[in-house]
Amino acid sequence: MEYGWLKREPSSTNEIKSLLGIVQRSLDDSKVAAISDDLRFVAAFTAALTVATVALRASGYRTAAQVGHHLKTIESLDFTLNADPKVIQTLKTFNNKRSRSVYDMAGVVSDQEVNDISKLATELYKQVKSWLEKSHPELLKG
Repeated sequence: MEYGWLKREPSSTNEIKSLLGIVQRSLDDSKVAAISDDLRFVAAFTAALTVATVALRASGYRTAAQVGHHLKTIESLDFTLNADPKVIQTLKTFNNKRSRSVYDMAGVVSDQEVNDISKLATELYKQVKSWLEKSHPELLKG
């Protein structure tokens, strides 16, 4: 909050449930072989970013709407899930890849990158669900 990129705002069971639904939908979408590697990558990245958002929201914060809020959400994993710095750096790299595939050029994502982000997003999803059960079980009721 010191630098103005976070705002204190309580979350709710409904919000967390909705966000977890986005994570699951995005992971499911990332497995659809009939779509391009680019779109499968975007779906898996969306799952990972939404996991970071879940952890941030469950902690009672949200990022301020500003340039770079995706990076700030990713960086917040250090404080919420105590994520390994290598995981955070990998997500930042994948964020750049996602931006290129969405805004600059088609076909920039390899099948291996889809597999890598899908695996990472799935692992983060497991971590956040376990963390919620231990740290914020009240947000999982209902």
